[in-house]
This record gives sequence, structure tokens and C-alpha cells, in this order.
Amino acid sequence: MVVPIPIIITNPALGTTNRKKGDQNTQMEKTKLIAASLSIFDNNNQVNDSEMLNLWNKLVEEGADGIFIGGSVGECFLLKNSERIHMFEEASRFAASTNRPLDIYAHVGALSTDEAIEMARAAKSAGIKHIASTPPFYFSLSRKEVAHYYYDLASAINDSVLYYDIPSSTHIDLNTDDPDIQSLLKSGVISAIKHTNLQSYRVNKIKSLNPNITIFGGFESRVIPMMGYHCNGFIGSTFNFMLPQYRKIIEVYHSSQSSKVYRMVQDTTSVLNVLLEVGLPAAIKYILASRYGIQAGEVRRPLLPLTLEAKKKIDEILNQKLFDVTSL
Repeated sequence: MVVPIPIIITNPALGTTNRKKGDQNTQMEKTKLIAASLSIFDNNNQVNDSEMLNLWNKLVEEGADGIFIGGSVGECFLLKNSERIHMFEEASRFAASTNRPLDIYAHVGALSTDEAIEMARAAKSAGIKHIASTPPFYFSLSRKEVAHYYYDLASAINDSVLYYDIPSSTHIDLNTDDPDIQSLLKSGVISAIKHTNLQSYRVNKIKSLNPNITIFGGFESRVIPMMGYHCNGFIGSTFNFMLPQYRKIIEVYHSSQSSKVYRMVQDTTSVLNVLLEVGLPAAIKYILASRYGIQAGEVRRPLLPLTLEAKKKIDEILNQKLFDVTSL
């Protein structure tokens, strides 16, 4: 039995549903902030469940609307499939234990469609509703092949998928002028997009093709333009430690003091730029350990651990308290 997906499906890979467009709101009630979780390892380079729980509890306490598991800052492609599935299961159990709704996104991107399907089915079996995937990279895939990757994935789980658009890493562009991509976006197979793409203007084209698609901004530095395009929320790596600041940015953006938001984004971007310079996953792990007592471990090779000089740069920018919401 095929689970209905947001709008009428015309692609033969999924058949047809009769669900009405009006059944899904085109706007969320509020701007959702989804934290892109780190993958935390112990001294033996194994997934550290207890410290992962400490991080997730911190994020919930700070007001995260959801947690994105196994994304870029989670070192996704440096993990074994079994490790990724294990974290999906742990995150699902964690979400069930919280005292409010928490959206969990399982990123299952892989080079092989079969691998992605295996992880997606495991995530759904664990109770996770939201499946996300980057397009397969390395091979010079046609846009038709990229589209059919998502058709196959959605068909295998009988549900729609979040398209993780990050061309700076995958070198695959979500070209909204391409007929195969347009058909994919119209089909209902893609229910959401993580728009980690500098071409913010494409949000309007995506919405014109399918107004039911949820748009998440993926670059924290582009909060203002993405809010201008009426995105539904953001999925951010720096939310691991700057979630209260971004919640404040959203609040100020919608207030009578909206002019202040430019300085606030400038401050958070100054922090982000340092982290990108020294290595984002390693930098956030260092911050969590040094500032919050969450022992996040080291990054996996070929990513390198931070040097003493890199840690000094991080401490210098953090000591400026640019993201301290208590001063606002």
C-alpha cells in the first residue's frame, strides 16, 4: 500500500494519489530551526551515545524544532552505514522521550541507490518520518538519473524525501530550468529542500513549480535573503552552539527593530567564517567540549584535528561574545 504524498503523483515509479493540495500548509506556523547534529565519537573512534544524548538534550532545551542526523557536519560519508542507522535509531528513541514534538531528519545520501534505500528503510522502521538525501555524486550523472534516484528512493519507502541541495560539495546543481528537475519537483516526490545554495532566487522558481515544497535555508550567513524569500526555516550546523542567537535573529527580523538584524547576522557570520577557515566539524566539536562540557571527540580522517593555533583563533572570536543574546 502506497502512503499518500503531498500532491498528485504522475511519475510511473510511484503511481497516482488523490490527496488534495490544500491538505498541506504552504507555510509553517513559525520559522523552524533544525540543528544539524554532529556525530560524536569516543576515544576509540566509536559513536558515543551518551555524549550524543547530552548534545541533543542541550538543543531541545535551547528550543530546537528538530535535529538533522548524519549531514555534512555529522561527517556523513565518513561513517559506516551501520553507524548511520544506529544514530537514526538513537535519535528516534530520543525524540519519543521529549516532552514536545521534535522533527528528526535522517540523511541517507549515498553513491548507490540501494545503499540509500537500505538506510531510509531502516530509518522509517525506527520511526523517523523525514528522510533526506543529497544527490549521488562522483559519477557524471545526468539530471534524469538524479531525478530517478529520488523517484526510486521515494518509491522504496512509500513517502516523499527532502532534497539536500549542496552543489559546493556534490557538484550537482538543482537546475530549476531543466525539464527533468521540473518534473521531479512537480511530482510530489520532493516534499522539502535544504537549500545550501547561494542562488537564493531559485526559491521562487521552486515554489512556482510546487508551492507545497518546504524550503529550509542551509547557509546561516544568508538568513536575511532567505527570509526575504519566505523560506520555512533553516537547518544549520552552528545551531549546535548558536541556536539562541539565530532564534533572536528571527524574532528581531519580524519586529519593529528589524534594522538591527543586519548587525546580528554580521556578528554570527564573523564567528562562522573563523570556523570555516579552521574546519567546521572539528571547530564545533572543540566549542562544545571547551564551552559546554560535551566531549565531542575528534573528527574522522581524512579530516584533521585542530591545531593549537586554530583553537586560539576560535577562542579569540568567541571571547568577543558576538553571539551572546543576553546583551541584546
